Amino acid sequence: MIKKIMIATLSVLVLGSCNKFLDRNSLVGLSEGDFWKSEQDAVTGINAIYNANREFTNSIVIYGMMDDFTDISYQSFATGLTTGVFPANASFYSTSWGIFYKGIYRANTALKKVPEIQMNESVKNRTLGEAAFFRGYFYFKLWDYFGGVPLYDYPMNVDESFKPRNTEKEVYAFIVKDMTDAYALLPGSYDAANKGRITKWAALAMRGKAHLWAKEYEKAAADFKELMEKSDRTLVGDYHTLFRVAGNNNSEVIFDVQYVAQQGNGLATDRNYGNARGATTGSQRTRPTPKLVNEYEMKDGTPFDFANFKNAQGTVFNPDNAADWKDEASVRKLFENRDPRLQKGIVVPWSTFNGKGGIDYLYRFPVVTSDPAAYVPVWTNGSYAWRKFVETGSVYTLQDNMPQNFPLIRLADVMLMYAEAKNESAGVPDQSVYDAVDAVRIRAGMPRLPAGLNKEQMRERIRHERMVELCGEGQRYSDIRRWRIARDVVDGVWMTEFTGVKIRQRGFPDNYYLWPIPQSERDVNPNLTQNPGW
Repeated sequence: MIKKIMIATLSVLVLGSCNKFLDRNSLVGLSEGDFWKSEQDAVTGINAIYNANREFTNSIVIYGMMDDFTDISYQSFATGLTTGVFPANASFYSTSWGIFYKGIYRANTALKKVPEIQMNESVKNRTLGEAAFFRGYFYFKLWDYFGGVPLYDYPMNVDESFKPRNTEKEVYAFIVKDMTDAYALLPGSYDAANKGRITKWAALAMRGKAHLWAKEYEKAAADFKELMEKSDRTLVGDYHTLFRVAGNNNSEVIFDVQYVAQQGNGLATDRNYGNARGATTGSQRTRPTPKLVNEYEMKDGTPFDFANFKNAQGTVFNPDNAADWKDEASVRKLFENRDPRLQKGIVVPWSTFNGKGGIDYLYRFPVVTSDPAAYVPVWTNGSYAWRKFVETGSVYTLQDNMPQNFPLIRLADVMLMYAEAKNESAGVPDQSVYDAVDAVRIRAGMPRLPAGLNKEQMRERIRHERMVELCGEGQRYSDIRRWRIARDVVDGVWMTEFTGVKIRQRGFPDNYYLWPIPQSERDVNPNLTQNPGW
């Protein structure tokens, strides 16, 4: 599979690893010497682009995931983007910028060199399609986070790397062209030896996503509709399986990052999402918020409300009273008959977690650290924990190197993006909007949406569905920024335990809608103007 091929690639190549885009080492890499002569050189060079993508995924999972910068999860240790005080010279920004431009340089090199190689025509088309896809993808990430950035369609030398920023509209058009080219060149599927490589469906999904971000709703809906109708992708029956090693390479994934259980080649999900009772003793660096948990509907589709539940004394359940959480019977009722995705994705009090030794540990509250059969979270004052991306039992023991593929686009995401684009482009949501959202809800075990929703009501339903379906996957950070609601739902809000205990106040000033152009890059390239407010 592609993940094994990429590991072999890293063992034979000396690749520029500096994070700064303008560092000379990152601008040479695979372009010199006797390389780019054979078909194997072409494939090896393309694999290096996949590794640049892995590098970014590794960094955001280590940090705790992009959702930590939103209202649905939070970073237990670091503050930074969660509190609104990250400086423009923070390494997080420059590291991301450097990784994206490293990948762009490698893609540009491949697009220049591969056409000159005498090789199998279908493999040549595939490698060119992969390079075009990744160049467009890295520019999409830059566009999403930084806005307009310099566009390079050639492998630039150091003295050619001082262009000013292109407009956001120009970057969007560049992405669309790359994804259109990739769609024409790439196959729809692969044999087992190449499973995990980019398909034409990933290119189509990313083109639709670029259209959606640009508010070109009819174009976005058309791309997503084509993917839903013509691709071989189908929803997986069990939601929880999607986020376990057993679900790798499933029928729903459209674009993911692949990993294996080898030191240095796995993913740190179990450390950062995991808990103290897991086989790898995770640090619970990222945690779901009470806001997210309370968003999960009742099984009949009605909103959850604490006012509908009683505590042990028979009065209204008060989530800010720690004593109310001590009564097992009362608390269990809070989580019964809820959207099944809740307990498939999150560990809640008085539920069980299958951890070390295959034991089902019970999450008692208050936490009983002395009980060997009790679930013990890292944070014991009233913390929800992720079940999503956390392996159960004791099969895997490499804390920072889980063989868990990380999904970047899956069919449920595409269906919800289609529903959003179609709803925004129409006066009244048509049946296809209902069908797309309902397919995601029905897979989860939830009822269909009620009929007769207007455009604004449907918009809120779609946004709710994206919140609970895609939580922990890093999608909400981009969603709330492109919807321009980030400041409303994040700024000034307190991160709390489920008992109401305050941890840290969040911050999202207006300038956070775009990241700052890294100061280290502006120091080298004076043509790079800064984003407003930084």
